[in-house]
Amino acid sequence: MEQKEKEAGMKFMDGEYWRDQVLDDLMPYWFEHVRDEEHGAFYTNLSRDWQPRPPWDKLPPMISRQIFSFSTAYLLSGEDKYLEVARKAVDYLLEYGWDKEYGGWFGSISQTGEPKDTVKGASSQLYSNVGPTQYVLATGDKKALSHVLQSVEILKTKAHDEEHDGYFMTLNRDLSVRSFTKAKHSHYGQGSLMPNLILASRDPEVLKFSEHLADLSIEHMMDPQEGWMLGYPTSFDREWNYTPYIEAGKETLYLGASSTAALFFLRLYHLSGKDSYLKAGKDLGDILCRYGWDAEGGGWYELVEKTPPHRPLPVQVWWWIQIYGSFMQLHLYHLTQEEHYLERFRKTEIFYDRYFVDHEYGGVFIGVTPDGSLVGDGQKAAPWQTSYHEIEHGFLNYLYLNLYVNRRPVALHFKLNGPGKHFVSPVDDASVRISNVRINGKPWTDFDAEERSVTLPDGKGLKLVVTLAP
Repeated sequence: MEQKEKEAGMKFMDGEYWRDQVLDDLMPYWFEHVRDEEHGAFYTNLSRDWQPRPPWDKLPPMISRQIFSFSTAYLLSGEDKYLEVARKAVDYLLEYGWDKEYGGWFGSISQTGEPKDTVKGASSQLYSNVGPTQYVLATGDKKALSHVLQSVEILKTKAHDEEHDGYFMTLNRDLSVRSFTKAKHSHYGQGSLMPNLILASRDPEVLKFSEHLADLSIEHMMDPQEGWMLGYPTSFDREWNYTPYIEAGKETLYLGASSTAALFFLRLYHLSGKDSYLKAGKDLGDILCRYGWDAEGGGWYELVEKTPPHRPLPVQVWWWIQIYGSFMQLHLYHLTQEEHYLERFRKTEIFYDRYFVDHEYGGVFIGVTPDGSLVGDGQKAAPWQTSYHEIEHGFLNYLYLNLYVNRRPVALHFKLNGPGKHFVSPVDDASVRISNVRINGKPWTDFDAEERSVTLPDGKGLKLVVTLAP
């Protein structure tokens, strides 16, 4: 039985499988059902069988996450229909989601685009930036990049604690401080954005700020006794005193916070070359592998007790925590070449395919129990649930399995305006280089393989196919 399961799981070790999953099994459903043709952008809520349903408000961070997915589909396919959806959604987001008076992203807007939640929370600001950043990678769009950089600057300046350092979680609409709480999303949680923004912009100030966020997180938010990362749903006050999270009478840790941090540190190691981030990421990743993973079933736990023996509280397996567990194994394998990380990856993906993939209606479920039973009604979209994680899952598995594990090239598509230089790698490790470029179907040799940039000729809408190789 074990040998049969191992053989069945081998398909998940092929990067092309994951690219095909995005383009054949996921994006066609999202393209067909999530677009709001009447009011613009996307529906926030979709049933299991992809029917739009109320409430009808739109959330800029969720619009952004859909932009990420459609931009990614273009990077993988070169199909203009995906980039056109992303472009229209970026235009919508900049028109209705951005606060033109004070700056920053609204938390929510009405169906017809009027501001509703005008509080500038760190999580809303963060996730409203991830989609435009991926769109910038695919297109070089300077207006979208400008808004992302403005949003990051607001965190750096308006949310900064001048007395104790660190960054507050919540600002009012006018960018005055609303809450002095410090937590995941204003520190290491920015790892969902910052490495991608570094790669898309190559702005040294973005790298410098990312390092500051990582250093603060390691110094103040890492549990000194056990090595876990605190900060969600726990939080800190101005002086970095934290409030424990209690579940069933026990101090409990939310493992998604630690996996977010581990991935941020490992990615930042490649981008900065600093060994302190490698150590922090690997140590945290190994703790998660030891206590946060169900070795028998293959699922990644949501919660564990903070103190030894770190008993898991197996209430639910969340789709994004399962996905981050997969990414972590590929990073750790790449850095160590130890095969047990690949075996854990394979078992993680068997669980994901068996229980998270909706083989009846398409798409992915948000949560299951540790034995694989569906939690909830199988909705496909809701506030904080979009196509983002499942598309990122396929995209990064394609890149990491090909480049880090199977030592094969990957091909990505871009649509750019020249002349000028454009950076074309979504991969952190600088050992990955450009091996080939074609522009409008013809070979192009004006690129810097090591820098992973292409110098473009004059022209609008240049279609590039860039091959990256180990």
